Amino acid sequence: MVTLLLWAVLLLPQLQVSAHVDRNEVLVGEELTLTITVEGRGGPAPVEIEDPDLVNLEFLGSRDQSRVQMQDGTPARITTREVTLRAVRPGTASVGAVRVRQGDEELETAPIAITVNAPAGDLGGGMAESVEMLVRESVAPELDREQVSLVVLAAPESVVLGQQVDLVVVAWFPRTIRARLRNPPTLESPSLRGAWTYDRPAPAGVLLSRQVRGDWFDLYVLHQVIFPLAAGGLEIGPAKVSFSLPVSSSFLSRELRHEVTSDPLRLAVRPPPPPRGVPGFHGAAGSDLEFRVEVPPGELRLGDAAIVRAVLRGRGNVALWPEPELEWPLGLRAYPQEVSLSIDTDGGLVGGEKRFEYLVVADSAGTHRVPAPSYAYFDVGAGTHVELRAAPVEFVTPSGAAGVMPVETVPRLMDAARSSTELLVGRVSRLGWIVLILAPPLAALVLRTRRRWPRYRGRAAVPESEPMPLAALEIEFGVVLEGLVPAERLRGGDGLADALRAAGVEAPLAAHAARVRDRLRQALYGPQGSTDPDELTAEVSEVLRALRAAAGPTRSTSGTAAGAALALLFVTAAAHAQAPERLYEAGAVRPAADSFARRAASDPSTAAHWYNLGAALDRIGEDVRARAAWLRAAQLAPRDETIRRALDAARLPDAAPSGLIWIAPISPTEAVALAALCWLLGWGLLLFKVRPRRAAPLLLLALAASAYAWSVSGRYARPVALVLLEETPLREAPYGPAGAARELGRAAPVIIEDERGPWLLVSDGVDRGWLLRSELVRL
Repeated sequence: MVTLLLWAVLLLPQLQVSAHVDRNEVLVGEELTLTITVEGRGGPAPVEIEDPDLVNLEFLGSRDQSRVQMQDGTPARITTREVTLRAVRPGTASVGAVRVRQGDEELETAPIAITVNAPAGDLGGGMAESVEMLVRESVAPELDREQVSLVVLAAPESVVLGQQVDLVVVAWFPRTIRARLRNPPTLESPSLRGAWTYDRPAPAGVLLSRQVRGDWFDLYVLHQVIFPLAAGGLEIGPAKVSFSLPVSSSFLSRELRHEVTSDPLRLAVRPPPPPRGVPGFHGAAGSDLEFRVEVPPGELRLGDAAIVRAVLRGRGNVALWPEPELEWPLGLRAYPQEVSLSIDTDGGLVGGEKRFEYLVVADSAGTHRVPAPSYAYFDVGAGTHVELRAAPVEFVTPSGAAGVMPVETVPRLMDAARSSTELLVGRVSRLGWIVLILAPPLAALVLRTRRRWPRYRGRAAVPESEPMPLAALEIEFGVVLEGLVPAERLRGGDGLADALRAAGVEAPLAAHAARVRDRLRQALYGPQGSTDPDELTAEVSEVLRALRAAAGPTRSTSGTAAGAALALLFVTAAAHAQAPERLYEAGAVRPAADSFARRAASDPSTAAHWYNLGAALDRIGEDVRARAAWLRAAQLAPRDETIRRALDAARLPDAAPSGLIWIAPISPTEAVALAALCWLLGWGLLLFKVRPRRAAPLLLLALAASAYAWSVSGRYARPVALVLLEETPLREAPYGPAGAARELGRAAPVIIEDERGPWLLVSDGVDRGWLLRSELVRL
């Protein structure tokens, strides 16, 4: 048995070789890896690997690795070589046979064929013919056979704002230097400010070779397309090429790095001529633009949404084409959505398509016509301004459309008087709450102090017969005068007397009042002892009685007029308060929804306003916005059966899978009212010594209710919102073409974490991403 095993080991091949590439199909300029694996069992003899012949492939580098492994009790040395290659030109590339020798044994692998494709469009593929011709016909710079030269070419060198410029960096390598390169050189584009840039990958290897004065030079090229952003001069900074040369001819010799920079270049940019007879021009530039508006077929029913696309296609800087102006008529609401673009080329010129999306919702039945939209741009090829006009757009919204409730099933509105607790708590000012909290303890402290020192009772009381001091008289004098003469403090002497006479006061009394007021000021703020206080006090009191008598009829008349005006205002407000209900019952739901929204914004503590807003929105098909309004109403009145039935009957999925939506069993305002009641009762029991043992539980209950209200209010204050549309992309960055991590469904709750212009950073408890402000409705 042992003998058979030995013969089996001896009969095994002593050398095994394999070679494969990680990809058999690549694009021009892409890299691939060739892996050569050699397994030798033939003793200590070294393994020699010959580099294969490469066709249409460029060698970038290699890495060897060797290890010993026991196989069936016999040591085997496994050598792995990884070779990095780059595809040069479109077509077929091949890796020749790999030959491996170990001692007297030699093996080779089969050749490997690789398909090299050019990417779609010139923008990602090889050089455009016009650019390659520019390099071929360019004037060679002052060249040295021992030095690398770098130049930057711009075609054309003078352009109109919005015109394309081809920027080409050309590195001239003498053949003697090129032959010493172990790795391809690295070209860096020039620095640019004030230009929009499109990078266009050029061939990774030598583009072409030219003979200048008997010496051969190999040319490496880097290509960019730029669009200047402003008229004037565009400064193009220096470009750079980096390469390494070995110090000696030895393969193990170290390499010395070299860098060569080009001279800066200036490009002349002319402004376009002024638009004459072409309205609506906003700076768009290009060539051969096409403009159309795409509308989905069929009717637009109430409650449904349609996607309308305005499409621009042509040549030029697609990214900077401004948005067209569409005039949406009454009865249609348009919400801007994504802006997407695609770039391609035609004959070396950059162009493409830009799409502007709008979400259109009908407010009322009928035929809604959008006037024929137009788009003005400057044609850089023709040198003139052109106005494009698309076909008019028409939407037909039939009456009785799906999504609108029949009249007999229209939900009833809620009376605002039902939310009495919210109204009561909401009307108490901050000062009122401070007084409510501090008054009972202070009253208890005062009573306890008065009981402890009873001998001081009544000393602070001022007898009614005691005359008022001069300072109090001045305040009272100012109040009486202010009721007769506006801004009385700014008037003095004869000016005050004239104003009092104009207010209906008799001339002697007006003059006497002015003199007394001046004497009172002199006594208060002038030298002491200049006036007898008792005499002045009596005189001022007499003048005050006379002025009050003179002001009586006027004040009464003013009060009557003010009361009439207030009553008229109340009646007008009551009439306006009933207007949304009448509009709702008459079928004018959209105006009613707008009125309910204004009510909710001005008085957000009333649950009825939010419920009525939700009923109107649900009736016109905006069910997500209706749910948001009903959730707000439920937070204010959590046990109201009408609100709960509306939320249960909503035709939407569950809105709280992540716990962001939560309705407390007791609203914060109810908890605050309970806390205030327990607080007053507890301190009342302590003050009047009526069952004082029950005061402590009441005060503890007041504190617990306050803590509950504070906790629930904090949770309700979180910026939670609902997603409006189905399959809304949760973008990874705040711009339209950004990739989406996943899609969110309708009415999905999210919490807003940050804002950046029209974009909001949101989280649903699982992922974070960006949404447009128009894609959400806040609670």
